[in-house]
Amino acid sequence: MDQTNHGRGWLPQFRRCFTLLRTHRRPLTTGLLLAIGVSLFYTASISSVVPLLKIMFAEHEPLATWVHRLETERRLGVRVPADIPDSLDGLRIDGLHDDSPLRGQLLAGEHIRSVGTRTGSYELMRLIATTPDATLPSAVVVNAGGTQRSLDLACRPRNPWRGALVALVGLLPPGADHASRARTLGIVMIALVIMAVLGGVCRFFNEGLVATAVQRAMHDLRTALASHVLRLPVDWHARHPPGDALSRFAQDIGKIEVGLTTLFGKMAREPLKAAGVLILTLLIDWKLLIVALIGMPIGGIVLRTFGRRIKHAQRRASQSWGLLLDHLGERLAGIRVVKAYGMEQRETHSFGTEDQRLTRAQTHVELIDAATNPVLEVLAMTAIAAFVYIGGVLVFQGQLEANLFFAAVICLAGMFDPVRKLGNVNNRLQAAEASAGRIFELIDLPVEHLNGAAPGPAAAQPTPRELPPLRHTIRFEHLGFAYPAKPRTKVIDDFDLTVQRGEMVALVGPNGSGKTTLISLLLRFFQPQRGRILIDDVDIASVTLDSLRRQIGLVTQDAVIFSESVRFNIAYGAPDVTEAALLRAAQMAHADEFVRELRGDNGSSRAGYDALVSSRTLSGGQRQRLAIARAILRDPPILVFDEATSQVDAHSERKIQEALDEVTVGRTTFVIAHRFSTIARADKIVVLDAGRIVGVGRHEELLTRCPLYATLCRTQFVQTA
Repeated sequence: MDQTNHGRGWLPQFRRCFTLLRTHRRPLTTGLLLAIGVSLFYTASISSVVPLLKIMFAEHEPLATWVHRLETERRLGVRVPADIPDSLDGLRIDGLHDDSPLRGQLLAGEHIRSVGTRTGSYELMRLIATTPDATLPSAVVVNAGGTQRSLDLACRPRNPWRGALVALVGLLPPGADHASRARTLGIVMIALVIMAVLGGVCRFFNEGLVATAVQRAMHDLRTALASHVLRLPVDWHARHPPGDALSRFAQDIGKIEVGLTTLFGKMAREPLKAAGVLILTLLIDWKLLIVALIGMPIGGIVLRTFGRRIKHAQRRASQSWGLLLDHLGERLAGIRVVKAYGMEQRETHSFGTEDQRLTRAQTHVELIDAATNPVLEVLAMTAIAAFVYIGGVLVFQGQLEANLFFAAVICLAGMFDPVRKLGNVNNRLQAAEASAGRIFELIDLPVEHLNGAAPGPAAAQPTPRELPPLRHTIRFEHLGFAYPAKPRTKVIDDFDLTVQRGEMVALVGPNGSGKTTLISLLLRFFQPQRGRILIDDVDIASVTLDSLRRQIGLVTQDAVIFSESVRFNIAYGAPDVTEAALLRAAQMAHADEFVRELRGDNGSSRAGYDALVSSRTLSGGQRQRLAIARAILRDPPILVFDEATSQVDAHSERKIQEALDEVTVGRTTFVIAHRFSTIARADKIVVLDAGRIVGVGRHEELLTRCPLYATLCRTQFVQTA
C-alpha cells in the first residue's frame, strides 16, 4: 500500500486509502463528472426563481423584454428604466456607466428614438440584444429639449451564453396580458420539472457510481487487511487480543467507508452546487455576495477546531470498541464456565463498566457533531441578516430591482444549503483519519513471508533456500528464548538436543516448562534470541517458511475445526489429495466411523464427508480425531502432537496409537502428552524444567535417575489400561 507522504500534510493516513480507488477509477471518475451535472441543474433550478418573480410581480414588462433590457444595458453600458410600458418615445437612458462605449455620445435623460426603421422601446431593446453587429448605424437620439441627432451606437460584443439566453426567451409569448403570462409561467414550471428530473438522474448516478467504487475499495481493504493479519507473526497474535483486530474490521473500516463516500460524494458535489449559485448571486450583485461571504473564515476556524476534537474522540472510541469486543468474546467463549459458577450478574456488571468507557467516547463524538450545525447556522443567519439589510438599502436607493433582490435572497439560501450539508464533512473526515491510522498501523507491521527467511543475522544470505526433506537429524543448539512481554524470563534456556530421523521424542515437564514453546520455535512461530535449530545441518532461519512448514504436521490440544465440510477440514492445507488418501487418513485416525453418520448443521441435507460441521457441533474427541486425520493426510516427515490425545477416550486412544505406530514409521515425531501409554512408546523422553533439560532417556532409565520424571509419573501422567 502506498506510503508516499506518510504522516505529512492533510489527513495523511486517510489519503493512503485513495490508492485503493485507483483500480476502480472508472466508476469513480464518471460519478465525479456527474457531480458537475448535479451542480448545473441545481443552479438552473435556483435561477428559475428570477423569471418566476419577474412573471409574478412585473407590472408591464414581459419576461422576454426583461431579458432584452438586461442585455441592452450590458451591451450599451447604460441604465434603462425598469418595468415601464412600451413607449413610442423610444428608449430612455437614465445613466451611463464609466466604461460605457457610448460615454461622451449619450447623456442621461436622452431617448434613443429609433434605429433604422425600428421604433418603440421594447422593439429597440430586442434589436440591441439580438443583433450580432458591433455597431448600430443611423440611430436617432432625442435630448430633453426635443432636439434630434443621428449617431452610430457602439455595442459591446455579444456574450455566447447571454446570446443563447436571449434566443431562448425569444420563444416565449411576447405579451404582458394575463393569458401570455400564464403560458410563460407554465413553460417555466415545465422547464423547472425537467431540470429537477435531469438533476435527480445525475445525482442518482453520481451517488451510485461513487458508492460502487467505494464499496469495491472497501472490499479490497478488508481482503488486504485479513490477508495481512493472517500473515502477521504468531508473537503479534499472542500479544494482542482478537477483539482489537475485530474492531478494526467492524468499526474502523466502516468509518473509512463513510469518509470516502463523504469526500467523493458530498464534498465533491455540494461545493459545486454552492459555486454555481454563488456565480448566479455574483451576476445579480457582487456587493451582496461579499457581504454573504464575510462569515466563511469564522466557519472554517470552527470546523477545524471541531474536527480536531472529533479525531481524538474517534480514536478513543475505536480503542474502546476493541476492548469491549474482546471482553464479550472471551465471556461468550467461556459461557459454560460463566453459568456453572453463577457469574452472569458479575459479568454483566463488568461488561457495563467496559461499555461505559465506549459510551463516553461515542457521546463525545456525537456532542461535537451535534454542535457543528447549530454554530454554522448561527453564522449563516448573521450573514443572511447583513445580506438582507444591505440589499434592502440598495432597493430603497433604486440601485437594485426588488425582484432581483428577492432572487438574490433565494440564491443565498440555495448557496447556504450545500454549505450547511458540508458542516459535518470535516468531522467525518477526521473520524476517518483516526480510523485509517489504526488500520494502517496494522498494515504497516512486518509479516511473515512464506518464501522468505527469518529476520536477523542468519538471513543475511540474499535468497532464502528451500529446505530439502528431512534425511538425518534435527539439532537444537543452545536455544534461548523469552517472550517479548517478559524479556527477562527465559522460557527456553540453553536447550541442546539432537533427534535422529524416525525417532519419537516425548517432551514432558511441569506446566510452563517450555514444551509448547519449543515446538513453536521448530515451526518458526517465534525466533529464538539465542542458538539455532538445524535440520540436516541447515539452519531453519535461512530457509523459506513454506518449505519448512510443509514438512511438519501439527495436532494441537485445542483442535481447530472450521465451519466448513468434513472433507474441507481434513484436507486443510492439502487441497489436491485424492479421495482414497482422504478416506485412508480418516480411517487411520478412527474418524471415518463417526463421519459417515454425520448430518450437516441447521438441517442441511449434506451428510458424511460433505456434512457442514463446526466446533460447536462436534465433541472434543471428534474434533481431535479430525485434526489427527488432517496431520496424517499431509504426509509430512515430521509429526508434532501437542496433547493430541488429551480429549480422546481410552478406547479411541488405543486405536489411534495403533495407527500412529504405523504412521510414525520413518517419521520424526515430537509428542507432548500426559498419557503414560503415549510416553512409554517414545524412543527418547526429554524432561524439561524452567526451559532446561533435566533428563533424557527412556522410561525405565529416567525413573531411576531423574527425580522430577519420577514425580511426574506419580502425580500427572494418566495411566490407561
